[in-house]
Amino acid sequence: MSLRLRVVVAIAMVFFFGAVVGTAVAGWQAKQVLREELVAALAGGRQTLSGAFETLPRSDHPARDLTRLIASFDGNRHVAAAWIGGQGQRIAASAPLPARPPPAWFADLFHPPVQSVQVAVPGPDGGGSVVLAPVFTNDVAGVWAEFIDLISVLSVSFLLGAVVVWFTVGRALRPLSEFSAAFVRIGSGDYSARVRQAGPLELMRLGWGVNDMVDRLRAMQAKTHALEDQLRNLQDEERADLARDLHDEIGPHLFAANVDAAMARRLIGEGQSAEALVQVEAIEGAVAHIQRLVRDILGRLRPTELFELGLAAAINELVAFWRARNPAIRFEVNVPHDESLTIPDRVRETLYRVIQEALNNAVRHGRPSLIEIEIGRGAGDVVFARVTDNGAPVDKPDGVGFGLIGMRERVAAAYGKLTVSRRTTGWELTALLPRSEPADDLEEADAA
Repeated sequence: MSLRLRVVVAIAMVFFFGAVVGTAVAGWQAKQVLREELVAALAGGRQTLSGAFETLPRSDHPARDLTRLIASFDGNRHVAAAWIGGQGQRIAASAPLPARPPPAWFADLFHPPVQSVQVAVPGPDGGGSVVLAPVFTNDVAGVWAEFIDLISVLSVSFLLGAVVVWFTVGRALRPLSEFSAAFVRIGSGDYSARVRQAGPLELMRLGWGVNDMVDRLRAMQAKTHALEDQLRNLQDEERADLARDLHDEIGPHLFAANVDAAMARRLIGEGQSAEALVQVEAIEGAVAHIQRLVRDILGRLRPTELFELGLAAAINELVAFWRARNPAIRFEVNVPHDESLTIPDRVRETLYRVIQEALNNAVRHGRPSLIEIEIGRGAGDVVFARVTDNGAPVDKPDGVGFGLIGMRERVAAAYGKLTVSRRTTGWELTALLPRSEPADDLEEADAA
């Protein structure tokens, strides 16, 4: 059942219940009024009989006067009179006001509990009695006519009200069909869906909320696509760096080791063991150098020192990597031991990745002569990481590599804040992170 039909049915049920209760109360009151009228009419008829019976004994024709007395009740709406003889025979009776009788069930429903009144006719010869019987047919017929009129008015009112409510509710709920269609489009990934802000105030607010939600989803989708592109660019750049390191660093040493191995085999074949030993030692040196390069590359991909030796050791290893390749750059590192920071692993890794990317941008794009790295405790329950350099600043910090957006997202994921400010020479990058993450606190509270 549709919401529109439910509203109409609910209103109809309330209206019907009210009509039934109102009709029942009105019928009960009408029955009480009818009873009171019949009682009063019988009392009036009895008084009339009493007055006539006072003069009846002095009448020269009592039968005639008594017949006229009975006839005086002709056309009475509430009382019918009948003269009953001493032997129980009906001598005369009044003719009540004619009326179309109501249905038997309705007449029984409104039949008042009023008894007939019997008054003895005075006289020594026993003239019988006059019976005054209540007549309710006319009044019940009137009530029946009023009941029919009431039902007709209520029926017409109900039909007109149902039609008005149907169209009013339909007009008010018309935006819901647009909401339904919009939600289907949103569920399928179409964030261009919009709904009209029309109708009642509540639906206008709902329409505003739906449109605002769609705008936010569309912005999040665009941001997600941008981050996906950013991730692909970062992956491509990382692969290019690894390929360059493998080609420039490991490749020559492997070639040299291969040449030395071939020379050693030739010398051994010629019996020149001393000269062959020199070649073997050269191979060992090349292999050791290759092992160091591989360890450096693995450290860039997954800094094992970060979890095995601590944040300070991992950053010193990172600085050593760049210092070896850029001896002209002076590095100043101020990183306390992990025990003084007491931060979770996720915050520690976030700080490391921020410094790693900041060093990468500073060395490659700024050409500085000095890079300063600092990690420490800030005001409140906050830990900060700051990297400053004196290199040549570019026009826009967002143009420095592809890592700045990634850094912002990584810091935001750890409930922190990243700021980049331009200095007279170079840039200053600062990351502020809470030492205890809100998500962890909630999980601990739930566990407790």
